[in-house]
Amino acid sequence: MSEEQKIDWTSGEIGNLWNIYMANSMSSCMFKHFLLNCEDEEIKDCLVTADQLSKDILSHLKEMFHQEGMAVPMGFSMEGDVNESAPRLFSDSFYLNYLDMMVKYGALYYSVALPGFSKMDLRQSITDINISSLNLSNQVTEMMLNKGLHVRAPSIPKMKEVSFVEKQSFFNGYYGDKRPLSAMEITHLFLNIQVNAIKTILVMGFSQVAKDAEVRNYFLRGKKINIKQHNTLSQIMYKEDLPVSIPSQFMITESTEAPYSDKLMLFHISNLSSAKVRNFGDSMAVSPRHDLGATYARFFLETANFAEDGGNIQIENEWMERQPGNVDRNQLAKEKK
Repeated sequence: MSEEQKIDWTSGEIGNLWNIYMANSMSSCMFKHFLLNCEDEEIKDCLVTADQLSKDILSHLKEMFHQEGMAVPMGFSMEGDVNESAPRLFSDSFYLNYLDMMVKYGALYYSVALPGFSKMDLRQSITDINISSLNLSNQVTEMMLNKGLHVRAPSIPKMKEVSFVEKQSFFNGYYGDKRPLSAMEITHLFLNIQVNAIKTILVMGFSQVAKDAEVRNYFLRGKKINIKQHNTLSQIMYKEDLPVSIPSQFMITESTEAPYSDKLMLFHISNLSSAKVRNFGDSMAVSPRHDLGATYARFFLETANFAEDGGNIQIENEWMERQPGNVDRNQLAKEKK
């Protein structure tokens, strides 16, 4: 055995692998019910690929946890968190758009997580997973293009010559002249609008079927937040004479029978909210206009508070699995007799 293999995992490696396991455990359950109800064979092929990728990741991580002597997270299961007899809740077109969002989030997370890994075998595992996710993202995008479901970002004129910013008014957003949006500002407005549209459909569907009243109300609150944020971002685009498009084929059925446990649905929405917090932070970083920065900062806090409240509900119901962490050495000292 080489010295590389004898080195213990770092906090970054443990934390990221734990997160990856939990996310794929949840995704596998989501895909399971999608596959039971999907009628479009081409969309089903994409879901099968995604489901198999999640299962392969879970199997590989279980083996790694066992070898390292770490407990395998409980995560989510088909037996405890999926109701196979429940009718479909969403349309096939939503399945594809949902999958598009999730594989993009996955690829982004794996890329961000990679620098936190030191062991080369673990870095290679994350790299392989990311490549598979990116290939799946390409497959899903091609499928969406073929089916007319892919919504492109707005087009802008091509730059004909190089120019430089000459005035500090470049940063204005509230007072004085307000410059047109830059390409990256448009891109992030568009992407945030798209994510909000998908998440709104998701929380609307979940609110229909959740069994616990507090969880239902939480989803309804999430729906209001998403719609409000969508309207704000859309208005910024409209004022620039830029089109705002969302897929029109999304559909929620009238079913009130839950395909998933409240525990899984709440975890899912809380996790997506945390991902949106990162999105808003990234958007703030590439949006120099003051009004955009202030809007994203407000959304950042609003969504972070919403995610925390979801976490509190999970804790109250003893649904939140504890992530690996450091030892409380002060407590150990107090317990010493």
